[in-house]
Amino acid sequence: MERKIILYIAMTLDGFIADSNDGLSFLDPYNEYSEVQTSINNLMLEVDTLLMGRKTYDVVNQMSDSWAYLDHMTYVFTSKDEKDKENIKFTSERIEPFISKLKNMSGKDIWLVGGGRLIQPFIEKNLIDEYRITIIPKLLGRGIKLFHDQTNMLSLKYERTDYFKDLVMLTYSKIQ
Repeated sequence: MERKIILYIAMTLDGFIADSNDGLSFLDPYNEYSEVQTSINNLMLEVDTLLMGRKTYDVVNQMSDSWAYLDHMTYVFTSKDEKDKENIKFTSERIEPFISKLKNMSGKDIWLVGGGRLIQPFIEKNLIDEYRITIIPKLLGRGIKLFHDQTNMLSLKYERTDYFKDLVMLTYSKIQ
């Protein structure tokens, strides 16, 4: 069975995944919710591979003294020439052939972490198999949007809604 690409992300009610400075502090009050932690822990059991852009990698890397996802393979999409690290590979490959190869390898599903510049071509090329979007009850007004203008409309299939106190996670899947 082919591995799924899962976009698991939080978004403000007005559609932002980060503030104008790539900051995520608006998420801080919700990170302590036990339901959120359980959801993340369950996701980590489903996946063995993470995909992220360079800016997201830098933000995640600064959150802790050690890499938080050492037991998962992480691919960082970047134009910079970087030396690979333990379970972290830097790539400048084109997304479509890279993902085609990755999805056909054996393993668990794949978490598309972000950020916005990496997610957009995945949406545009309809490479995301499942969208899990947690709605944060805040209006940022500006920042990095999850959804940008795109050339094609995508129809998705509703799967479920999960509630975490005042948060809502909507899950949709790609229509094959």
